[in-house]
Amino acid sequence: MSKDYYETLGVGKDASEEDIKRAFRKHAHQWHPDKPGGNAEKFKEYNEAYQTLSDKDKRAKYDQFGHEAYKAGAAGGGPGGFGGFDFSQGFGGPGGIKFDFGDAGGMGGLGDIFGDIFGGAAGGGSHTRTRRESRGRHIEMDLSLTFLEAVFGAERDLEVYKHLPCDTCNGSGAEPGSKVVDCSQCGGSGQIMTVQRTILGNFQSAVTCPKCRGAGRAPEKACRQCGGDGIVKGVKKLSVRIPAGVSDGEVMRVTGEGEPGKRGARSGDLYLNLRVAADPRFTRDGADIRSRFEATIAQAALGGAVSVETVDGEVELKLPAGTQPGQEFRLRGKGVPLLRRSGRGDHLVTVTVAIPKKLTREQRRLLEKWEDL
Repeated sequence: MSKDYYETLGVGKDASEEDIKRAFRKHAHQWHPDKPGGNAEKFKEYNEAYQTLSDKDKRAKYDQFGHEAYKAGAAGGGPGGFGGFDFSQGFGGPGGIKFDFGDAGGMGGLGDIFGDIFGGAAGGGSHTRTRRESRGRHIEMDLSLTFLEAVFGAERDLEVYKHLPCDTCNGSGAEPGSKVVDCSQCGGSGQIMTVQRTILGNFQSAVTCPKCRGAGRAPEKACRQCGGDGIVKGVKKLSVRIPAGVSDGEVMRVTGEGEPGKRGARSGDLYLNLRVAADPRFTRDGADIRSRFEATIAQAALGGAVSVETVDGEVELKLPAGTQPGQEFRLRGKGVPLLRRSGRGDHLVTVTVAIPKKLTREQRRLLEKWEDL
């Protein structure tokens, strides 16, 4: 990424650590790829900037050399590879280079930030990390609504095909009568360390424990129904209340109705993409509703009370004498209820005038007489 890191996060070069963290948290909330509407490429850009500016040593090098600080030869200025860069200083001390892929809490404060985004606890402990990694996935599905359901709200019954807590073990993953204990392979940490020897030294990395899958705990005897996962596939029926005033394309979150977390961890959420069907009688304009009324020549010329259709039923509208084609009339409070607050929009009626294509002799005679007046 060639763009200036400070510009990417929207902070000045004198920004404090807290300013940088706050700016990244804002962008991470918006663009994290695991959230609806997220963007992996954008998140990668903000993450790259944050990883550099949140580290004092990296920030100092970046302030001095810019992006060249991380290119081969930049630190020493000469040809031939790394220009004298001291890997034992740059990567955590003598004896090798350590990468920790298992704990977001050790990545410049990302553990705290991702805890805020997804509702998990902040911190670097193994138990808080396990809860964050084990949380159930979010589910996304479309929900079709009629025009009137979107206007006034509705109670809808849904069937969601997803994983459900195992009835046999109540979601623990352990066969009834068996205990859940610390994993024998990782000792309860949820991670195991691997070491790879290279010409640059030993690379030590933390990876998710394959036995407990990062949970840190495992049943002494796995449940025969779910195989130790604590969850099985099934259909869950639930009833959701659609609030009055929703629009086509809005996303509604149903908390805790996504995939369950393994072995009792927190469930994900259900996101409903609302699809509102068109209505031939009405169109939506924000909180207002629009419709058309076709008046006869006599009604437009002479005026009088007419009946127009609204979402509340038939309503009387008084046309003044001499109403012109395209003239608009407002029925106050007959529009869409305002979402999450009191009040309603208006109903706007546009008048058109029906011109007969065929006239009787008497109609023609009267019109000709009227034209001569």
